[in-house]
Amino acid sequence: MKNLPRITEIIKIEAFKITCRWTTGEIKVMDFETEFSKWKTDNQLFLLKLKNFNKFENVAIKDGTLQWNSIKVCFTALNGEKVTNFLDLDPDMLYKKSNSLDKYQLIFKKKYKNPIMYQA
Repeated sequence: MKNLPRITEIIKIEAFKITCRWTTGEIKVMDFETEFSKWKTDNQLFLLKLKNFNKFENVAIKDGTLQWNSIKVCFTALNGEKVTNFLDLDPDMLYKKSNSLDKYQLIFKKKYKNPIMYQA
């Protein structure tokens, strides 16, 4: 069975973007701004708590994914039991929706043509 990509390191947290290193060796950026409108449309309002940057930046890695200990979510388990847990996101979804760091460096390169300003 192929190993599934998981987060090994949070490199940078900025305004609703998190840059992570993955078990594949890749460095990818997850832009949550694009997800906020989708979550609102899909009626996943509990995820919109991440729009509060003070909560957003309080992120850690747990079991290879991102977890926010400042946001609790309640749900009903398959056995009917009510469960409260900290907010975490599916690592497969994060990997799929994240963009390669190269994409952001290319944008930076185009915007600032002075090679002194560009550092890879």
